[in-house]
Amino acid sequence: MIKLSIVGYGKMGKEIESVLDSNTFELTGKYDIDNKIQDKLKTIPDVAIEFSTPATVIGNIEFLASKGINVVCGTTGWYDKIDSVKEIINKYNTGFVYARNFSLGVNIFYKIIEYAAELIDKYNIYDAAIHETHHNRKLDRPSGTALKLADILLDKISKKKDLQKPQEKPKPDSIDISSSRVGNVFGNHKVIFDSIADTITIEHNAKTRRGFAEGALLAAKFIFNKKGFFEFEEIFSNLK
Repeated sequence: MIKLSIVGYGKMGKEIESVLDSNTFELTGKYDIDNKIQDKLKTIPDVAIEFSTPATVIGNIEFLASKGINVVCGTTGWYDKIDSVKEIINKYNTGFVYARNFSLGVNIFYKIIEYAAELIDKYNIYDAAIHETHHNRKLDRPSGTALKLADILLDKISKKKDLQKPQEKPKPDSIDISSSRVGNVFGNHKVIFDSIADTITIEHNAKTRRGFAEGALLAAKFIFNKKGFFEFEEIFSNLK
């Protein structure tokens, strides 16, 4: 039995609670901004699933690691501090796994885009771009998922060298990422390959938060009793 706490008991935290298998996990705590784990922690879990905000995530990670608690981090918008987080995990010798997107479908989508980009790279006639849409309460843009998709395109398409900078004239060797924030969209990502002859669009559309929750729980099973720093996308193919 894995003792599990949820740090960030918003819509995502509640979704995780609703789908967890009680034969695998014992839920030992639920924490949020009004019930901070730093103040209220009583039972030390084996793993904490952290879905908070960019402003609180680093503090949460350091506190959890200092208590010897392994962390599954689904918060986005902190990746400029990734070296600091690695230092925290090494300092306390704990386990950590993060994802730009824990959705099982999105991680399959990544693999599809990898294969498509390898094919596109053989034909110089195609350009590539990314568009993502999320609900109007999402704080970061572009999304972590869009940035991961851009990493894939930059790795697999040899003529693409960097990301298009806002307000700069489009360059043929850059990947353009556009973003929309509207209504209650869970998450929509499109990768567009365009030529004079045709357009190929590959799309993932999240219908609920369930896929994210299931992926986060898979990651919790993976990181249980492990040490080290992991990216979910890198270990995804070996999970079940």
